[in-house]
Amino acid sequence: MRKILLLSSCLFLAFGDIKILPATPANIEKFDQIVDIRVPVERREMGIIKGAKLVDFSKDKDKLWGDISAQIDTSKPFALICRGGRRSKFVAELLDAPGLDITIFEGGIKKLVEQGYITTPYKD
Repeated sequence: MRKILLLSSCLFLAFGDIKILPATPANIEKFDQIVDIRVPVERREMGIIKGAKLVDFSKDKDKLWGDISAQIDTSKPFALICRGGRRSKFVAELLDAPGLDITIFEGGIKKLVEQGYITTPYKD
C-alpha cells in the first residue's frame, strides 16, 4: 500500500503547476487568459469577466481539452473560474499535464462579485 501511495505522489509532482488564488479583482487582473467553465444559465445569472473565454463545463477530458486549447495558448499560464471554485479544481486536476500552468480562482465568480467586481452581461 505504501509503495502505491508513494508512486502516486511522485506522479502528481511530475505534472503541471496548479495554483489556487482567491477570486479577487486584483488577482483577475494578473491573467491574460481566463477560462470561464460555467454553463450558460450561470453566466446569465452573474455575468462574465470581460475577455474571458467561455467553455461549457464537462466531465469529458477530451472535450474540455479541445474546447479550452482551441481558445487559449495552453503553453502560457491560464486561470479557470466557475461559480464557486469546485468545478475549477476538478477541471484543473482532470487536465493536469506536464508543462501546464493552471490557476484556480478559489470562491469562483460568486466570491469575485461579492468583492465588488463588475461583470459584463452574458448574451447567448
